[in-house]
Amino acid sequence: MPRSPSNNTLIPLLRKLSEKLGAQQAKNELRWMVDHVHAALDDSGQRQVSRLEKSAHRAARIWRDQPARSAEEVEQDNIRFSTVQWAWLRQAVSDRTEKHKPLQYILGNQPFGKANISLRPPVLIPRWETEEWMLRLVSMLNAHMDSLSVDGNRPRPLNILDACTGTGCVALGMACGLEPESAAIAGVDISDEAIELAEENLALNSLLAKNKVQFHKLDLQAPDAASRLLDVMPSWDIVVSNPPYVTPSEYGQLDPDVKEWEDIRALVPMPYSTDPKEVNLKDLDPSGVAFIVNLAKLARDIGVSDSSASSIAGTSIPRLVVEVGGKMQIEPVCQALHDHGFNSTEVWKDMAGTERVVLGYVKS
Repeated sequence: MPRSPSNNTLIPLLRKLSEKLGAQQAKNELRWMVDHVHAALDDSGQRQVSRLEKSAHRAARIWRDQPARSAEEVEQDNIRFSTVQWAWLRQAVSDRTEKHKPLQYILGNQPFGKANISLRPPVLIPRWETEEWMLRLVSMLNAHMDSLSVDGNRPRPLNILDACTGTGCVALGMACGLEPESAAIAGVDISDEAIELAEENLALNSLLAKNKVQFHKLDLQAPDAASRLLDVMPSWDIVVSNPPYVTPSEYGQLDPDVKEWEDIRALVPMPYSTDPKEVNLKDLDPSGVAFIVNLAKLARDIGVSDSSASSIAGTSIPRLVVEVGGKMQIEPVCQALHDHGFNSTEVWKDMAGTERVVLGYVKS
């Protein structure tokens, strides 16, 4: 495949990105694109499956705030771009600047814990805050595994529900990080696109996942949601969720990068059977916690808050772990958990110091 003419340069692409993103972010994003085009595309423009893991870990810099490669390294790549690779870069920059396409969708994958996650719109892009608490929860559960053993024998795997699974990142991150055969995880979501992508990510991580994972399309606000979940597994021990919690007023202020690409149902809580294309934001719950309140009730209905039914009864393992949007949601979420049988709660802050996760316990 012939190489691109010597007068090709990254400068016009950098200038175009800078007009939208500012100079520093533009430099970083262009470097990530350059890394990706080398790792994931050969001269013919075909994606290299064997290189996707390498590409994903380079993409990790995006949300883990690690530095991209130096400008000197990037400039050295100019002479090594094929015509097809130049075309990909120009299209990527155009999509980013003119269509507001998020960089994660452009790159198409990212790591999440030990899992590699493929991405495409409109399925919610995993955030670093979610990865952070997932890893912390995995460490907590692994530390408690010995306490669940009886005479050296481990009980049945923990049945874990990942509510609003999206890409499947939480379910798969836990499956890869938990002790082997210590959990059976089911992810559910209302979105056809999400379940299809989650299934693809399950196949992508089949050699990395040490615990069983399955995915199901299910509306968690439907009247029969509890019975359908009990058809999936006869009992549940833990519910984890990154649910919709963005308030209508916050959603109105989000960048086009989010509003024009990611499914609003994954961001803003909506009543059962609401058509997202016809919804009026003014009619929605202004607090952003309506879905979480329903989830606490659902967790109770499937026995998660039963003080004696679970295999983790009598332990200090949380039963319900739910991501929230900050300090203003802590009180109503904690109250909802208490109202539905979780008699003790804990709040985790993220690395930025924001109240990010509420954990519900059932203590004697």
